[in-house]
Amino acid sequence: MQDDSHKISSVDFSFQFSSARESQKVEKKIYNNLMEISNSCYKTAKGIGCIIVCGNFDVYRDHIIPGMRQIGINPIQKYVNIAIGSFEKDFISMVKDNQDGSIIINRDGQILGSKIYLTVDNPILDVPEGCGTRHITAASFSTRKDVMSVFTLSEETSLVRIWKDGQISEQYNPETEEI
Repeated sequence: MQDDSHKISSVDFSFQFSSARESQKVEKKIYNNLMEISNSCYKTAKGIGCIIVCGNFDVYRDHIIPGMRQIGINPIQKYVNIAIGSFEKDFISMVKDNQDGSIIINRDGQILGSKIYLTVDNPILDVPEGCGTRHITAASFSTRKDVMSVFTLSEETSLVRIWKDGQISEQYNPETEEI
């Protein structure tokens, strides 16, 4: 007979703490919002281009992320989180403002900054025909260990792309696809 009096009980909270699952939700939310903006741009023939970097940026000491430089003043002066529905309009407005630079989002959905210049040490030039500097930067930046994914919205074609490890992992074309 087995003595269970010395067993330590435990509870599995892995589901609640799965940052990978939460990160995937954040990525999906960004992608869905960009597809809606893409459709709107395509229908109105209004070009909006953007680059959005999503990554694990809370690991840096003093919150200083290498390879990024602020252009002017960071317009993000409050807590904004793409994963929370009430902030979705803020995010969409930020993209539609079509500012220079990129938008930086932490893996939990918090928007850290906008108007960010990305420094690329080794640009990847193997991108599809017609891709410009924004897309080369996205492909190159997506190879960093702290970056989960980089999103681009093409100003010329309204294509939405997700870049991971230097490659396009997903693409949406409003001309041939529907949400």
